[in-house]
Amino acid sequence: MSIRYSKLFKIPRRAVKYILAGCYPFVVKIWTMPKVASIDETLDKIIKNRCSISRFGDGEFLYIIDQLNLPFQKQVPELRQKMINILKSKEPDILVGFPIGYYSVDNLKKNNRLTWKSQISWIYPRLQKYVDLDKQYFNASMTRPYEDYEDKSNSKRYFEKLMRIWENREVLLVEGEKSRLGVGNDLFDNAVKVERVLAPMHHAYDKYNELINEIKKHNFQKLILIALGPTATAMAYDVAKLGYQAIDIGNVDIEYEWYLRNAVEKVKIPGKYTSEAIGGRMVEDIYDKKYLSQIIAKYL
Repeated sequence: MSIRYSKLFKIPRRAVKYILAGCYPFVVKIWTMPKVASIDETLDKIIKNRCSISRFGDGEFLYIIDQLNLPFQKQVPELRQKMINILKSKEPDILVGFPIGYYSVDNLKKNNRLTWKSQISWIYPRLQKYVDLDKQYFNASMTRPYEDYEDKSNSKRYFEKLMRIWENREVLLVEGEKSRLGVGNDLFDNAVKVERVLAPMHHAYDKYNELINEIKKHNFQKLILIALGPTATAMAYDVAKLGYQAIDIGNVDIEYEWYLRNAVEKVKIPGKYTSEAIGGRMVEDIYDKKYLSQIIAKYL
């Protein structure tokens, strides 16, 4: 991981964050921002048209422009190029998502608002060359409708909409081996069937071709949900090009766990990889008979 994220630079990072956030009003005036739809518009389009979606966050953007090694995905030129291609892709039924800060910072918690203003100031002037300013982008934060917001009154409605995507569908979950989406909660209870393919917890792109070949064994009526960090951004697009509906589903299960707990901060969820919480990358083993029965393949 880059030295910029070490504890040694915590105070300088904070100072730089405030400086960059102060630049935000000028950045959004000088550089034309992308057109990004709301969470509601994004979910409605996916539900109505059975669209697929590839999602970008600040990590994916830094992976492209700074060619960083992320904690959970080392730099791979092929993956980086796939992401660049997706940003300007023309497929009408494969949506491309930008994170919430590119739509609006108005309802975010104070610290999240500061973070997104600083991130946009740092990232976007260098990212814009990869962006199609005529393209309609969608909202990557459709899978993160709870923790970052000051007013959480819409969270319940967002989760209910999300769950309509897989309602009465057969689902194939392609996830990190410690992610365990939906285990211990009712997130996927309205699906007809859930099967799981497990991938490495980190650096999942190493198994990219094997995972694609595993997905290709399944019929096109199955909904493919992918939770593999930056690898999911590329995989959702490639799988959708094969003819499946593929959703880069990301952090939705952890967000849902926080919502169920009325969490006021990002806390570790026992038995699940919780990358943004203290101690969350140390994951306990679990024995859940239903979960184990859903695992049909492992590529670790």
